[in-house]
Amino acid sequence: MRVLAHIHTMNDAAVIGQLMDALQRQTRQPDAILIVDNASGDGTLARTFPEKATIVRNPKNLGTSGAVRIGFNYALEHGFDWTWIFDADSVPEPDVLENLLVFFEDLPKTAREQVCFLGCWPHTTTGTIKERPIALEGSNLKYLLPGSAGDSTPCDCTMWSGSLYRMEAVARIGLPSADYMLDIAELEYGYRARQAGFSSYIVHNGVIHHDVGRGPGAPQLVYRLGPISCRFYETPPARCYYCARNWIYFWLYQCHPRPITRALRAIARACVLTIGFAVRPFGHHRQLTACLRGIRDGLTMHMERRY
Repeated sequence: MRVLAHIHTMNDAAVIGQLMDALQRQTRQPDAILIVDNASGDGTLARTFPEKATIVRNPKNLGTSGAVRIGFNYALEHGFDWTWIFDADSVPEPDVLENLLVFFEDLPKTAREQVCFLGCWPHTTTGTIKERPIALEGSNLKYLLPGSAGDSTPCDCTMWSGSLYRMEAVARIGLPSADYMLDIAELEYGYRARQAGFSSYIVHNGVIHHDVGRGPGAPQLVYRLGPISCRFYETPPARCYYCARNWIYFWLYQCHPRPITRALRAIARACVLTIGFAVRPFGHHRQLTACLRGIRDGLTMHMERRY
């Protein structure tokens, strides 16, 4: 089985080297590496890469989902069986790829044919779970806890980074939507995979570390006034826009049959995010504007727009 390691980058000069080293240390190394760069301006690509690495330079930022779409298409065109996806600040343990493939080979043949992806347990540098995987139950989301028994946990969605996608499944599901850019693109793709009858798993002995070498993309701030505490996210304006827009669009227009309760929750979530910046207008006016634009474009189905 041929495995392509896909790395999407944007201004990752400070962290990409540690991921390249981690891939070289794998007990079962990927057969090739594809680096999809979203118009970096910091010298991310100004280094020596292994011979088996191919670089795609995008003239503008296509977002994570746009870069993953390019990676999947490359893998399909070049006959790879799997694509292993990475953010540049992710570092897998040395035995992860081997463990994922062994898990797949140990599945019954009928189960192997239905696999969409095999995911890792995503840890932060402090050892906590970066993001819990999701099981889709109709219009409900079930956030899964780390498995305490067995060797895997069935799921429908997890982070792109660290996930090993089977190209036969991708060929049937189709490519990810580039319009989602950043947020919930994994959920949208997992929804399509489930609709097509595919299954996915979190493999317990596959551990990947995130935010290595830099802080999380949306750090939290907690303000306390006596017994009362308020939690706010310090989210960049672009992330505010896509978070608000994508959640609303997915639940209101893409998920069928249309889950009205979930759609209303998505709108409420976007409004809460907006209020979090409205009560802190000094220094957060760009985030506030981005949230309002995202709500507008999600409700009016303008997924082609960019921040």
